[in-house]
Amino acid sequence: MANLEFPPQYTRAGNTTHTGEVHSIPQDEQFAYGTAGFRFRAEKLPFIVYRCAYLASLRARQLDSAIGVMITASHNPAQDNGVKLVDPSGDMLSSQWEIYATEVINASDADLPKVIRDFEKNFQRSSQSKIARGLIHNAKVVCGIDTRVSGPHLMEAARAGAALFNVKFVDIGVVSTPMLHYSVKSFNEPEFADPTHQGYYDAISGAFKKLYEMTQEPDGSRYQPELIVDCANGVGAPRFRELLKQIPKEMLSVELRNENGELNHGCGADFVKIAQKMPANFNLTPDAAPEPKCASFDGDADRILYFRAKNGCQGGTAELFDGDRIAVLFATYIKEQLDIYTSSKPRNSLKMGIVQTAYANGSSTRFIREHLKIEPIIVPTGVKHLHEAASEFDIGVYFEANGHGTIVFSKHFDSVVRRNASPLVHLRRLHLFSRVINETVGDAFADLLATEIVLRHFGWSMDDWNQKLYQDVPNVQIKVPVADRSIFKTTNAEQTLVKPDGLQKRIDEEVAKYKDSRAFIRPSGTENIVRVYAEADTLENTHRLGKSLEQVVLSIGSA
Repeated sequence: MANLEFPPQYTRAGNTTHTGEVHSIPQDEQFAYGTAGFRFRAEKLPFIVYRCAYLASLRARQLDSAIGVMITASHNPAQDNGVKLVDPSGDMLSSQWEIYATEVINASDADLPKVIRDFEKNFQRSSQSKIARGLIHNAKVVCGIDTRVSGPHLMEAARAGAALFNVKFVDIGVVSTPMLHYSVKSFNEPEFADPTHQGYYDAISGAFKKLYEMTQEPDGSRYQPELIVDCANGVGAPRFRELLKQIPKEMLSVELRNENGELNHGCGADFVKIAQKMPANFNLTPDAAPEPKCASFDGDADRILYFRAKNGCQGGTAELFDGDRIAVLFATYIKEQLDIYTSSKPRNSLKMGIVQTAYANGSSTRFIREHLKIEPIIVPTGVKHLHEAASEFDIGVYFEANGHGTIVFSKHFDSVVRRNASPLVHLRRLHLFSRVINETVGDAFADLLATEIVLRHFGWSMDDWNQKLYQDVPNVQIKVPVADRSIFKTTNAEQTLVKPDGLQKRIDEEVAKYKDSRAFIRPSGTENIVRVYAEADTLENTHRLGKSLEQVVLSIGSA
């Protein structure tokens, strides 16, 4: 193996930012590949992105496939950025390769050549790798960025990392995170879709239009096809505008807001969810004309929430239709089709599952259990946990309360529904609905179109959607900055703290003071904060419980 030469601007010592400044990284500073990959202030990222792109090129050669590199910090502030890798099916990087990524990033500049040589030798010898057999004709690194100013510079770092072993590099430009996932799957499975922006738009909008045309609104329908979308001043604005060009306005009329301001500042799905307030540039005063149906994307458009101004509340309080409510809406629609299918006593059964996290509103969990007659699966926070659990079902619905979620479909579903051109309306609905959905990852665009189709099918207004499923238990989320989040350890799908000692007892004591209450504390996977979640019988009690638990965390942090 020839001597490895690394561009100095992508080393720890010479790490050079998008402004041209050298921001050296200490040789012993350690990082960990988390639920969102690596995510920090943008000035730390150049050497990290370079090394991640190298690792993506190794993964691509090992599998002779396209591997994705997405450069984004999602809902984080504009000065941050991040990078994560995407496996061939458009899903998250495998757990073993997360360990490899951490090892490569944590190497000092002096140790990096040996670390890389060892990886190369090991995979050349591996019987499961295609490198040794020279079968790497399809290997490529597919890279996308969001709208952050640091993105183009980091794209060049990724290009250089892929070039270390001369692996083809495909720059797909400014895209939503779900578009990158979709493109990676499309490169590896050409029958899935064309791996271009237009291929993505055509596949999802085409299924939407076909399903729209076969969806008859019921008598007395109160569905309205108009909505306003908060784009978080992110990539959702330009890319969703392009997608909407494929859909006639009489089918769906969308006004986009928050297109060109500061990314995620006072707007976006994370802001709306945490603050429970209307985003910037939406009517905040109670005497103003009410906005119609509204939705909010996050910065990289992999999350969506619906919302509207809350009646009788001052200060721009928002009523949320969050990921739980979207999941239950989808599941209700799918169950209706499955019930028709099952009543015909088919040879092939199809099983649906619903996966939630501890953040799911207690009312949604009860509705799923008592009305849909499905026992929800509760898993730790993080898309990988939800996706993995959902993949155990023929139709696996998963959403986090924050609006990130999708539906995954099994190979059995594929053979029974997608590959069987059935004349039966309920099976055609399931087929087209599964194509509106981006099954690779949570996708704000696809989830919005799917939501509109289901609301139209039921003839529901926002009032109907709110009243005909369940009533949310009041809840609050609080971010508490801490010196070291690693001291907080959880179990029971993150609903119970085991460390620091005695803290769970204090939580239980606070929860016991309020009726119909529930709460938990967990460390963030992406920021040096601890998250407090609380539910109680009234909004006032919920805020009291949340504040008392915030003080519990602060007392630990200052102890």
